[in-house]
Amino acid sequence: LILSLDFSQIELRVGAFYCRDERMLDVYRDNGDIHAATTSVIFEVSYDEAVDKHVPQYKERRTIAKNVNFGTFYGLFPKGLQKTLKFKAGIDKSTEECAEIINSLKQGYKRLSLWQEETKAEAARRGYTETWLGRRRYLPDIWSEDWGRKSFAERCALNTPIQGTAADILKLAMAHILSGLPERQWLKPVLQIHDELVFVIPEDRLTEATDFIRKCMENKPFPEFSLPLIAEAAYGKSFGTMNEI
Repeated sequence: LILSLDFSQIELRVGAFYCRDERMLDVYRDNGDIHAATTSVIFEVSYDEAVDKHVPQYKERRTIAKNVNFGTFYGLFPKGLQKTLKFKAGIDKSTEECAEIINSLKQGYKRLSLWQEETKAEAARRGYTETWLGRRRYLPDIWSEDWGRKSFAERCALNTPIQGTAADILKLAMAHILSGLPERQWLKPVLQIHDELVFVIPEDRLTEATDFIRKCMENKPFPEFSLPLIAEAAYGKSFGTMNEI
């Protein structure tokens, strides 16, 4: 069988860990739905309404919430959100509407904007940004007088700690898995695809393999990380016939 385990929303979890917004943290601590929470924040509706699939606006609201969640941590601008919604989801919003959506998010998640400004200021002071485990990305353009170059460097200053730390967490999980391979000769690692790890296993080892890999991935990566990690598993004879576990 092919066995795949994928981190669920790891970048958003790492982002919540960094900005320390209590509303975000509570969603993950309670095993809630961050996209529903953001729908509630942006559109000023109750959480119950945000998760209700029978509400006529459910699909559009959730699509907007997902795109805002994944983009705003990295300094998304209204025009960027407008383009993303148009080309990824077929949703037409004016730049003014997109600006209002982003502003509503920042009002709902109070610590988000503060973390962004602190992180950009720290990168400008040091000339680099880094992951939680200390991998650095140098940003000489953070001092550029060219707005475009400086703006890109500032977005990198926000992006790298989150995506880089997520990558660090996956590497730590891979190290745990590799250390357990000598006594599991039947477990064959094949691919890493972003936040996903893929293996080939004998059919009769599905439960054993899933339990072992999930434990390695969901293990607390470093002492300060206080949010649960979730690894979602699927298996099949081919990628086109995968079934969730």
